Amino acid sequence: MFAAGGAFGVVFGCVGLLFAGVGTGALVWTVRTVSTYKRTLREGLRAEARCLETYVTRHHHSDGYTHSRRHLVVGFRTADGYDVRAKVSSRRPFVAGDNIPVRYLPQHPDRAVTDEAPTGVGVVSCLFGGVMVALTCLGLFFAAMGFGAALFLGASADDDGSAPLPAPRISVRP
Repeated sequence: MFAAGGAFGVVFGCVGLLFAGVGTGALVWTVRTVSTYKRTLREGLRAEARCLETYVTRHHHSDGYTHSRRHLVVGFRTADGYDVRAKVSSRRPFVAGDNIPVRYLPQHPDRAVTDEAPTGVGVVSCLFGGVMVALTCLGLFFAAMGFGAALFLGASADDDGSAPLPAPRISVRP
């Protein structure tokens, strides 16, 4: 019976490690994405892009709230003379044919961003990062509890529950 409890503890610990890994991976991905975005706005080369196409994506939430995001397909020429098409997001409404200022990093011109002040990137990324840190800590807690239970219950499984036999008595009769 205790061996099954020890196996359950190992599975519980592995699920905790999985949660911790997902939390850590999402945190690293978020930090890299936000830092690349900010670096592009800070250090990127400026170009005048032409809007080739626009479309809107909508995300429906369970509470009835709908979030819409405007996407643009833009084309521009880099400082090296290469023609580039990129997908960017914008808060302002543009139509096909409009000129849009963009910034891009020379090594990745296809990851251009519109040259407008970011809003809420710090707040959203901090909230998301806090949730991912909490998920990682919770996963590590469950992993420690699971592997601790597996060690405890596994040690109990090795014990067959019988007490050691007493030492034989040697009696000497006079």
